[in-house]
Amino acid sequence: MKSREVLLLAFCLLALAPLAQAQSTTQAAGPKQQSQSKAETKLPQFDNEQYQFGLLTRGPKSGGGDTPEVRKLQEGHMANINRMAQAGKLYAAGPILDNGELRGIFIFRASIDEAKALSADDPMIKAERLKIEILPWFGSKGIGVRAMEEHKKNPDMKWTMTKYHLVLLKRGSQAAQPGAEAQKLQLDHLWNIRRMMDEGKMLAAGPFTNNGELRGIFVFNTESAEEAKAWAEADPAVKAGRLTVEIHPWLVAKEVWP
Repeated sequence: MKSREVLLLAFCLLALAPLAQAQSTTQAAGPKQQSQSKAETKLPQFDNEQYQFGLLTRGPKSGGGDTPEVRKLQEGHMANINRMAQAGKLYAAGPILDNGELRGIFIFRASIDEAKALSADDPMIKAERLKIEILPWFGSKGIGVRAMEEHKKNPDMKWTMTKYHLVLLKRGSQAAQPGAEAQKLQLDHLWNIRRMMDEGKMLAAGPFTNNGELRGIFVFNTESAEEAKAWAEADPAVKAGRLTVEIHPWLVAKEVWP
């Protein structure tokens, strides 16, 4: 299998080989061209690349309120984020706003070992107030690239922290369906992603490539929880029960999106 086809297969959250093998190695058409064409019987094109995706969750020592010690740890946490960014490894980061178990997200351009080593230096992780799970993610190309180039030119640039909605896609209870039905659902799922990206509703998407219970993510360009829920639940693979969704408000700099 050619390398382009391998990448396309990785993008398919449900990993359907017959569809992936049918995709040619041609360059991606323009976004509007794809959505408006009659080629929805073929795989849509995506421009994705490899990242490491860090999920920060509450650690065993996460309680204790707002104390001087906690404020000092938080300052160290932010300083470590800045160091990772300045080192050219961390390209997007921000807190989850719903005060649940999931506390924040890191997106690395690094090997998984580098990402783990960099995260291990975080004072909040060292103090066990946070813990991190790092997953290989095949996500939308160019996240953070232009923002980091601009920041190098102007270290005093202002970041526009903006509320989006992060959708974690998980393996659903109806994941094992007949081959033809699964292929049709997968194609519909991918074209739904393509259309939402073309419409500006979805800023990033892609699968986790470790074949675990977490299958992939969407990042929705909306501050509305109700709108994010409606968009996520309209996905054909979600409607069919092949995927389930967990939705979180996420604060991240709008400059990081390609």
